Amino acid sequence: LLGTLEVSLTAMLVTFSLGMIMMIGRINRNKIISTIATVFIELSRGIPTLLFIYFFFLAVPQFGLKLPAFWKITLPVAISAAGVTAETLRSGVNAVPKGQREAAISLGMRDHTVFLKIIFPQAFRIVIPGLISELVIVLKDTTFAYVVSYADLMQNARVMISNYDALLSVYLVVAVIYILINYGLNKLSVYLANRRKRLQAG
Repeated sequence: LLGTLEVSLTAMLVTFSLGMIMMIGRINRNKIISTIATVFIELSRGIPTLLFIYFFFLAVPQFGLKLPAFWKITLPVAISAAGVTAETLRSGVNAVPKGQREAAISLGMRDHTVFLKIIFPQAFRIVIPGLISELVIVLKDTTFAYVVSYADLMQNARVMISNYDALLSVYLVVAVIYILINYGLNKLSVYLANRRKRLQAG
């Protein structure tokens, strides 16, 4: 369980960082930067997570880069989720009324200052539930950790099944653990969404 949580949380931090970079590139006024960011986003969204994992597991070592099992599962899971995260963040930025940016620019603020101090803080609050939902997907994708022999819930379940011949009971317990974690994340998402609505109404 600890291994699963470590991979999930680390992958989410990497996903958010990559998503931010992709989102900023996507909304950049420079068409070349915007196009490059769009290509990366579409690749991230279009390629299955398992293929990313096989790339890091089979192809990356051929370039002389030997990564620990932790990063062989964390990085591909993060890259796979980064494109969706970028689009989620971009939807939040687009949801902020454009008049706020225009008003700030008219007061003499620079573009990057407006984005960091006015636009993004509001956008982030808007998309928090969506980001938590993405964490649920990241958590589910870590079940592929058995491919790289990383000791997460699923990998240890497979070991226990081979040692004790208890397939049904072991997988049942693992399923319950995943359900409880995802239920907690979903409840947190609903709570934050309702809290934002109450603040807006107040």
